[in-house]
Amino acid sequence: MTTSNHVPYKYLQFKGGQSYRRYIQQDISKDAPSTTDKGKDRPDLASHGSYGALLFHPNWKAKRREILERDKHRCVHCYSSEALQVHHRQYHFLASEQKFRLPWEYPDRLLITLCESCHNKGHRKFKVPTITL
Repeated sequence: MTTSNHVPYKYLQFKGGQSYRRYIQQDISKDAPSTTDKGKDRPDLASHGSYGALLFHPNWKAKRREILERDKHRCVHCYSSEALQVHHRQYHFLASEQKFRLPWEYPDRLLITLCESCHNKGHRKFKVPTITL
């Protein structure tokens, strides 16, 4: 189920029956206005395609570097320095704009460094909360 023809989100289900909104690549309307019209800091979703593609954006790379430096290039859980990833502790859905906040627009306190193993374990065990603003 998609929320709108112009919004690249759909509802996904957990095993317990709870639903949550998640960014998806398919169902992006070609008639939807490009977000680059609003400024250079917001990428064109049609050309980037998915949330994963946003993680290659220079703004995310800079933010990721800041968080890794803050956490001394170590997993905050197991202290490993291998295969580090930056994890969002929550996602923000901007109701007035009908879209999620871009990955680099989150405050530093909502981002932490995890190794790939701890990151995967965390996502298997817990749902990242989505806060509607």
